[in-house]
Amino acid sequence: MKYRRVGLGTLATMKINTIQLLASSSHTMSHIFIPIFAKSLGASFLEVGMITAAFGAASFLSSFIFGKAADINRLRPIVLIGLILSALSFFLQIFAYDAISLSLIRAMAGFSMSIYPAALTVYIYYQKGSIGKFSSFGSLGWMLGFLLAAFIENVQYLFVLSSLFYLVCFVTALGLKDVQKPSVKVSYFSVDTFSKNSPAYLSVFIRHAGAGAVWTVMPLYLLHMGASSFWIGVIYAINPLIQFLVMRRLDDFRNEWLVKWGFIMSGLAFLVYFLAPGFIFLVPGMFFIAFGWSFLFVGTNQLLIQRNKDKATASGILNSTLAAASILGSVSGGLILELSGYRETMLFGVLCAFVGMLVFNAKDRLPLQAVEKLQAHVPLKD
Repeated sequence: MKYRRVGLGTLATMKINTIQLLASSSHTMSHIFIPIFAKSLGASFLEVGMITAAFGAASFLSSFIFGKAADINRLRPIVLIGLILSALSFFLQIFAYDAISLSLIRAMAGFSMSIYPAALTVYIYYQKGSIGKFSSFGSLGWMLGFLLAAFIENVQYLFVLSSLFYLVCFVTALGLKDVQKPSVKVSYFSVDTFSKNSPAYLSVFIRHAGAGAVWTVMPLYLLHMGASSFWIGVIYAINPLIQFLVMRRLDDFRNEWLVKWGFIMSGLAFLVYFLAPGFIFLVPGMFFIAFGWSFLFVGTNQLLIQRNKDKATASGILNSTLAAASILGSVSGGLILELSGYRETMLFGVLCAFVGMLVFNAKDRLPLQAVEKLQAHVPLKD
């Protein structure tokens, strides 16, 4: 059965964008100072990596389960459950008192905040909304979260505020109506979708493992270079601000082109981080990484949603891939920092971006029929 896709009304668009904005803010304002907070609780560099890995492992599991659930079930209940559980788990972070308790609570937060993203993304798709513009509000939320972290600085206050933001998202989502969509029969234990798109997932996994290592140590790297908490927040905010401006203009570009240049720009960013003599010199790298992640995330998401019938599953597996990569990246970042140093961690990011691009270019090709279908609906640019 075919379903007619209709445009989102202005009010519905505002609600979806508000949820995306505030939820992304909640995540980043809590996340940015976690390595520093963990060190204040007595965690070693390796334990900092393990804490971030616990968050990623829970996110991986949740994204996989609820991506499939969103194809089988209604979208609205999944969004509501994810938002209210996120509000609760992010609030519980204020009770962390050592590395183990922080690991457990961060795992709860990672699981909760990964319940709703696939359902929300597919909600936009079936209502004929722009995935690029929708994603851009996530980046704008990151920027808001980083700036709030820069000005507030107190991590306990940030935990409370992030919980409050998720609560506002939940109340906003209560006003959403269920979207009409086909119910796709998907086995929770099937790996067909992953197998069919494995080159895309594998290439993103490799690149994001390197990025995970970089971002795990980046706050400590900035602190090591003499940056204050304020400057850490401001420098971090540059990346999502540029993403917000770039993502909104990517819908009409060829997805494979976006993904390829996403890898290239990511590698250049990590190279800038490696060469930077002081924290202010990391700013150009934030511009490179903003373009790189915008290209890579929008291109991959659109590629997977357009080529697969089980769209939420495909998007959910992408989120799981990112989470799994963050596990490896977090542990790798902590281990490299423990055994070697900050700059060696940045080189690891460069290497992963380069290898990821090689994997994508060598193996990921759309079938001719899929290309023709895509060209019939989307103007392509080079």
